[in-house]
Amino acid sequence: MDKYNFGWAKYWTHSIILNNIWENNLVLDIGCNKWYIWLNADKTNQFYWLEYDNEAIKEAKKFYKDARQYNLNDLVDLDFGIEKFNVIIFADVLEHVLFPEKVLEFFKKYLKDDWQIIISLPNIANWQIRLNLLFWKFDYTETWIMDKTHLHLYTFKSAKNLVLDTWFEIIKSYWWASFFWPIIKVFPFFRNILSTNIIFILKKQW
Repeated sequence: MDKYNFGWAKYWTHSIILNNIWENNLVLDIGCNKWYIWLNADKTNQFYWLEYDNEAIKEAKKFYKDARQYNLNDLVDLDFGIEKFNVIIFADVLEHVLFPEKVLEFFKKYLKDDWQIIISLPNIANWQIRLNLLFWKFDYTETWIMDKTHLHLYTFKSAKNLVLDTWFEIIKSYWWASFFWPIIKVFPFFRNILSTNIIFILKKQW
């Protein structure tokens, strides 16, 4: 639970997600970890949390009773006792599950029409990964793009294909690139190799 930290910078993943939640929404944060998003979101929003890590859930329940331990590989139906959600968040989650396309399809039924799912995924085409491959290095790590718990690797193209295969529409596309974001802003093509994370805002297709 302790290996993931909140990113404050303007173009970091968490900041981008927060800027797309707005106010007065019902929000389902899936893989909430230390509930970073809730802590920093506008408090007019009502959050519900799903998390696999048992310790994280115990801590979350100190703040909100409806924090549930949940395995995304099982996809058991849920009853939240409320209407559907305005926003569903998968922040660096889908790369950890066996069948991410099934997860997106399953949670579509919990999303209000014309509202959004926010996903972020690590970019395996990042320049540091490419450089390591030139020197025959493909070593797994505790965190970041080469996190040893990742079951799937994504580029912007394969991430887009994941979304389209599950009948979602990408309405906004972002990147987390740390100090490289000014370069990408001027030369968008370089997002494919300079960005660390891929962030999509999705809406259901009709």
